[in-house]
Amino acid sequence: MASPVADIGQSHQHPPVSEAAADSAFQEAQTWIEAVTGRCFGDKDFRGGLENGILLCEINLSGFLRGCEELGLKGSQLFDPGDLQDTSTRPTAKGSDCSRKLKNLICAFV
Repeated sequence: MASPVADIGQSHQHPPVSEAAADSAFQEAQTWIEAVTGRCFGDKDFRGGLENGILLCEINLSGFLRGCEELGLKGSQLFDPGDLQDTSTRPTAKGSDCSRKLKNLICAFV
């Protein structure tokens, strides 16, 4: 009689994934990420596009902001993921606008 513990390890083995199936899954995930974030991977492959973590953070922020809106917060009460970047190098950023967005950002996480 086989040990129940030995059977558990064998029952959860997955068959190897073909390269074509993996490529298809990567393409599907990439398309979804681009749709959610509004950003394009450009000429980078799937792994290269996610390497620096920016797109992954934007996915989480987009979900958070969407949830806030569903709870009734207005866009003027929220922030944009781009507000997390250094605004000192943006010539179009106005002081009062940056202050409001920074206040909204802080309030969102408090």
